[in-house]
Amino acid sequence: MKRFLCVFLALVLCMGLFSSCGKKETSGKNFAAAVSSLPKTFDPQIACADVEKTVALNCFDTLLRPDENGKLMCLAAESYTVSDDGLVYTFKIRRGLKYFTPAATKKFIEEKGGAVPQDITADDFAFGIKRGILPETQAADYSLLSSIKNADAVHSGTADSDSLGISSDGGQTLTITLEKPDKNFLFALSQPISAPCNEQFFNLTAGRYGLEQKYTAFSGAFYVSGMSDEKSVTISKNSEYGGVSAAVPNSVTFYLNEDYSQTASKLKKGNYDCGFVDDASKNGVGGKTTEKNLSDITLCLVFNFAREKFSSLNLRKGLVSAIDFDSLTDSRASGIVAPDYFLSGEKISNSGVSSARLDVNGSRKYLTDALSELKESTLTVDIICTEYTEQIAKNIINSWQKNVGVELNGTVSVLKEKEFDSAIAKKDFDIAAYPLSSSSSDAKSLLAAFTSESRANFTGYSSEEYDRIFADLTANPTQKNLAYAQSFLIENAVVIPLRFDSHWFICAEGVSGIYFVYDTANIYFCGGEKQ
Repeated sequence: MKRFLCVFLALVLCMGLFSSCGKKETSGKNFAAAVSSLPKTFDPQIACADVEKTVALNCFDTLLRPDENGKLMCLAAESYTVSDDGLVYTFKIRRGLKYFTPAATKKFIEEKGGAVPQDITADDFAFGIKRGILPETQAADYSLLSSIKNADAVHSGTADSDSLGISSDGGQTLTITLEKPDKNFLFALSQPISAPCNEQFFNLTAGRYGLEQKYTAFSGAFYVSGMSDEKSVTISKNSEYGGVSAAVPNSVTFYLNEDYSQTASKLKKGNYDCGFVDDASKNGVGGKTTEKNLSDITLCLVFNFAREKFSSLNLRKGLVSAIDFDSLTDSRASGIVAPDYFLSGEKISNSGVSSARLDVNGSRKYLTDALSELKESTLTVDIICTEYTEQIAKNIINSWQKNVGVELNGTVSVLKEKEFDSAIAKKDFDIAAYPLSSSSSDAKSLLAAFTSESRANFTGYSSEEYDRIFADLTANPTQKNLAYAQSFLIENAVVIPLRFDSHWFICAEGVSGIYFVYDTANIYFCGGEKQ
């Protein structure tokens, strides 16, 4: 295989990417951004929600960082090489990088009799990446690191962390050895799970690392400067930052705003400088904004397996095969995973994914068998949805009324966004027209929500067969295995894709230099400016 080097040209590109941030430090202003939740942790290794990852990506320098086109550039790494067989990655860490410890952090360290962390070395990256693999960390994005030698054994608790293919020289050289080549590995090193962590300071926090500002040592262009009444969190410019991505803004405040329509309204009024909205809310922004779409939402029909009746495959298949999909939407989704997801570093392809089809005769037989199986003479099912998906839910009910010969009473319950989210969280629904998306751009993360042990499993579905299929996909992330996993869920009427929708990243008039790539968590503020 080729040998990749961050040689002179790459370094020039890298400096060009970030120098614009450094040149304009004195012109910084305060920014406001809308988020759908507030961080529960500042620990980058366990960051899970979008806002947790966004804060981590701006407050911790990873080895690499994407530019606005998604091209990975050197950040904390000065250079790197990859062996010809694609297994050994060697990084040279920039000299002069230091941790930033706010006053509260320094006070905590002094009270504990510890030492304030100073220089950032290869040891810190080695320890941070190891933490992302250790089972006790419970890192949501562990799969990004699973190709490291012995990672699966360590993560499962059957091997010691010393056996990992991770080593450092105590100075500036970090070496990572993989079990097998992984096209996605450099991307993994740009994500929060790969951020540096000072082992001595981490141990001093005694399990509280990242839970509050005082338990966190930052390494990026920003640091967390405060939270306000569970309504906002602010990151401020790190004036001591010595890396290549110095912040232009003085601060960025993330305001909790759970409703996309309210986000759109506040963007229009100038209360927010940037934020994500969905297709339904985009037109409410108006004005001379800049926008970029991300096709990462799949509107699906999902069943609540906490309701005993939906354990019946006959019932689920009967309902699905009674739907006239051609009448639902102008553009039907070709699979469960939306187009802007990646697999092994490449855009996904849904070719070969099975599709649910209208089969009136088959539907009537399935539902007749379901009635017998459930010892019921009639069936009552309700679809919950939001106003934006109300029409498609009603079209499904119309299909059932037209095509089902057994006694079926179908209804639609239109809920506000917060009510809808609450019903999903409490599993208080029959069927939902659900906008499926993930805070990770990795296609596997979307399908992981249907595995038995997933904390993100909102349907309650459990299948040893699917767990095995997903394990195969994780071990061998190929387009073929991705298609098979999706087909299994569709053929077993677990989740039925209806159409693909988008998130839209909106920057208000006069705002520039803020960009996102990959997914709704990867937002970078260092170059932010506004008139």
